[in-house]
Amino acid sequence: MANTCEIIDDSPSTSDGRSSSKRRARPNSCSRTVTLQMLLDTNILQPGCSVLSLEYMGQRFMGDLLPDGKIRSVETSIEFASPSAWAFNCKSIINKIKKAGCGWSSIRYKGKKLDAFKHAYFRKRESSNVEFLKHNIIQVENLESDLVKYKIQNEVLSLPPLIDVKKPIQFSEILSRSSNQNLNTLVECTNWSYINKVQPFHVNISENAILLLDFHCHLTSSEVVGYLAGNWDFSTQTLTVKNAYPFRSRLQDTELTSLIEEEIRNTFTEKNLVLVGWYHSHPETIATPTLRDIETQLDYEVQIKGPTVESYIPCVGIICSPYNKGKSSFDSTIKCYWVLPSFENAIHDYGRPMNMHFSTKSEKLLTVDIVTALKKCVDFNKYDPDFINFKKNYKGTVTYLEKLKISLMNKFPKDDVTHRLLWNFLSEIVCAGSSGNIAKNNFQNLLASISSRQLSLSTSFFQIPNSVSENFESYIKSCNTKNVTSEDILDTSDVSKITSESMASSLFNNLDFSKAMFLIGLSPTQYKTNSLKHV
Repeated sequence: MANTCEIIDDSPSTSDGRSSSKRRARPNSCSRTVTLQMLLDTNILQPGCSVLSLEYMGQRFMGDLLPDGKIRSVETSIEFASPSAWAFNCKSIINKIKKAGCGWSSIRYKGKKLDAFKHAYFRKRESSNVEFLKHNIIQVENLESDLVKYKIQNEVLSLPPLIDVKKPIQFSEILSRSSNQNLNTLVECTNWSYINKVQPFHVNISENAILLLDFHCHLTSSEVVGYLAGNWDFSTQTLTVKNAYPFRSRLQDTELTSLIEEEIRNTFTEKNLVLVGWYHSHPETIATPTLRDIETQLDYEVQIKGPTVESYIPCVGIICSPYNKGKSSFDSTIKCYWVLPSFENAIHDYGRPMNMHFSTKSEKLLTVDIVTALKKCVDFNKYDPDFINFKKNYKGTVTYLEKLKISLMNKFPKDDVTHRLLWNFLSEIVCAGSSGNIAKNNFQNLLASISSRQLSLSTSFFQIPNSVSENFESYIKSCNTKNVTSEDILDTSDVSKITSESMASSLFNNLDFSKAMFLIGLSPTQYKTNSLKHV
């Protein structure tokens, strides 16, 4: 199914050209969306010539509804993958600075707004048998990384398991964009050495952030998404991911969505962090981006890069694969990637997905914020049909709970007491009765341990051992003796040139984009509300 989610789609794209650089693809962990193809499949709409119309600033445009759910412009014969794509194209002909919007509210089908047919679909779905919908609407090939899964987190149906794991293709095998390309095609990430370049910036990720996103991805058989927050150090060309923020919202739950976005934005502000990326899961496939992931990631890089080369801030994507049964070990695969745009401005070419090697930063202690976020993830998902039954066997005699423990153990704090209490807490909230204690007691014990550790660190913070002071003074003296100059310091300008100059320019530097504090639109209601602004 080629079309993307149209409930919230403001992502114009044609079948033969680059999608708008301001496209805001919104992840959806639960994969419940409405497309024209779905309305056709349920006989709510019928294909036909000139059945679609759009009026804008006194100009009328006509479109054919094709059997595959695409829209063909009567005036230009160009095919569009979604109503929003066609609406954006029509409006941009008249108003060049028109921003993308929701096509469902602009387009009419035989004189009646598409919104009305969408609501009719929801009413029909509510009265339909769940199994019928699973069989007729949800296609297995769309479960691996379809953009519609990134757009809305809402009520979920139990999804059938993926039978085969797709093999990724090499980037060199990708042809120019065409309407018949499968956007779920997995593409192998390229190493920087292959293109005779060095990685343009360093990536450090805190173990607390990895712990949270890995745990989040383990909870459901559907895809999940979240934000990554941290800092960018231009002088060292280092991107530090300090926190992960799971996104929790459901279809048409606009109030909850607004509250969650407000909470995330306030947290960014309070902690003096900026948006540095996003993560999503490939529940049962390998941690490799799809063509759709590549386009989404490049769009995000554009959206948060800053208005000038000097203010450039990178944006990375992380894919977590928790349940790839083709893998011999039980820990999750976590892939960090970044998309290298086409420097030749070839708009018909895809960006190249690049491997981003990252280092992990060990945390001295677990914070209450992380514990609270872990619990909120479970509270949000535990009543959904696709919530993992951790008592069942995952592979052989190994249960899902045991598999979860194996994957998380090396991400836990190194303190033995906190390590044990954290696992008791997590195992109990995902699998009641597994810890031998009630969840409330485990939670209280864990918080008491965290408070004790924080107090211990705070009292010893200003006690600098004599050996440290002596070593520091010795180091300073040795530097003075050796007459270390600025020329002796590693010059990273050549390494970072691809980032600071060519790369930033290729990311459409002449356009006006949002700053890194803006959220990149994972929510399902952004088509109705403005993006969160830096305050």
